[in-house]
Amino acid sequence: MANPRVPRKKGQPAKSKKHSDLYTDEDPKGTITGLKFATVKDAEASVRKIKASDRTDAHKTQAAIAMEQRAKVAGKVAAAAVFRRFIESQKKKTAAKKKKMSVGGISTNRNYKKEYANYQGSTIQKKKRASRNAARNYLKKAGVNVSGKDVAHKNGNPRDNRRGNLTLQRPSQNRSFARTKTAGKRNNRA
Repeated sequence: MANPRVPRKKGQPAKSKKHSDLYTDEDPKGTITGLKFATVKDAEASVRKIKASDRTDAHKTQAAIAMEQRAKVAGKVAAAAVFRRFIESQKKKTAAKKKKMSVGGISTNRNYKKEYANYQGSTIQKKKRASRNAARNYLKKAGVNVSGKDVAHKNGNPRDNRRGNLTLQRPSQNRSFARTKTAGKRNNRA
């Protein structure tokens, strides 16, 4: 075994990263009780209990992962496979949820063509995008390393490509303030 069991020592906090005990219940309030992994029948019954519980999908997946790990450590490969099948089905469920996006309470797939037609394809947005690309190319030609960074416009106007108005920022920083017609155009974080 690559990572041996490190039981929790007396006085060590419950959710400490200094121990890795598969058999200690760190958060008994949310526990799904009665889960077993000794036989394939026990594992299948446990999966049914997990599915029937009123916990979130993430909680159900975590419970199945813990049971799969316990079964593997105990050498119960067939029982671990039962939990793995459930975990894989949960992954598919999560992927399907992520693919959909809620619009007015109705789940629909995202319509990129419509987004482009309504907003990104407008003349003003095309000009702004071209100007942002030009600013990036301008800094590259000036010898500035722009990889992994956004070229930010200090005054918030993407069409103002004066060198004094351009700065580099982390993408998370540059994209973190609201851009609306009514908001002030100045980015205080630039």
